[in-house]
Amino acid sequence: MAIKIKICGITNLEDAINAVELGADCLGFVFYKNSKRNIEIENAKKIIAEINNISLNSEKNFFGKKGGVFTAGVFVDADLTDLDKIIRETGIDIIQLSGSETPDYIANLKKNGYDERNIIKAVHIHNESDIDRVHLYESSRVNILLDTYAGRGIYGGTGTVFDWNIIKNLDLSDKIIAGGVSPANVNYINNNLKPYGVDLSSKIEKFPGKKDYNKMKLLFDNSK
Repeated sequence: MAIKIKICGITNLEDAINAVELGADCLGFVFYKNSKRNIEIENAKKIIAEINNISLNSEKNFFGKKGGVFTAGVFVDADLTDLDKIIRETGIDIIQLSGSETPDYIANLKKNGYDERNIIKAVHIHNESDIDRVHLYESSRVNILLDTYAGRGIYGGTGTVFDWNIIKNLDLSDKIIAGGVSPANVNYINNNLKPYGVDLSSKIEKFPGKKDYNKMKLLFDNSK
């Protein structure tokens, strides 16, 4: 099975269309005011409406769901009412929790009608003790994304790789690797770590919020 590719930090229609045409399985939209890649609801809504009209050569499959290119909303400790409003207004498919959300927070999302299969929880890896947190969120039956711990208050987009030796005993076949993923290392990740997918943003950008087409194309070429 080909590695799944999630392109995160989408802020404009050109980048979204390029990512879809190159083969992205999922596009990520960041709804976090402190992020350099934050996007307003109305802008995200317009972009998602446009990409939903793109005809694909084949159906996508992402975490067991089949359809067109999937979209993820990235949230950091968001108020549940605000999160729900954004999901409903934009038509986002997947909720990605990138803050310090607890299993209770996830349980409340489920009570609000969200399927656990449509939830991704980011776990920021710093040392061996973080593996316990991975297992904690696995018990909530949500999808897991492994990202780099970059310090308190920083929730991603750093372009920094974490120590992959820490996760060497984890089954990565159902997990996404983030943190410093790039065109240069995606082939290694695919062949050696063998995760379900990769998530990246900064390593294929000209500057925060604007993708570099050539870097993005190289990523997809190298991932095959």
